[in-house]
Amino acid sequence: MSKELLGVSAVGLMVLGEFCAIYSEVVAARLAHTGNTSWPDLALPVLIMCFAGICLIGAYWLGYLAVGDIWMITVVSVTSLLLLEPLVIWSVFREVPGRGTLIGCCLGALGMLSAVFL
Repeated sequence: MSKELLGVSAVGLMVLGEFCAIYSEVVAARLAHTGNTSWPDLALPVLIMCFAGICLIGAYWLGYLAVGDIWMITVVSVTSLLLLEPLVIWSVFREVPGRGTLIGCCLGALGMLSAVFL
């Protein structure tokens, strides 16, 4: 398998894994918000998180095979978190971030850009 295909596969698995992990965390928080959560209610978020872990392990493995640089893989992981987490939170909770949270997200984006370009 070519390094380009490995890299594309790694990014795809990374995005899928991060999305599933964030989604399961947010769904668990949403269940806690209702105040009426039982252990069986948490079964689906736990299963989704297990699937997310498998995807992320595969993404890191394929990514390292493709680029040979763990820091580049970490930047891709953090970037996907930075982009996906606000979208998933908004889609589940329908909440917009407050001023301080929005400033924190913007500073996180600037930090990610500095890691990539400097």
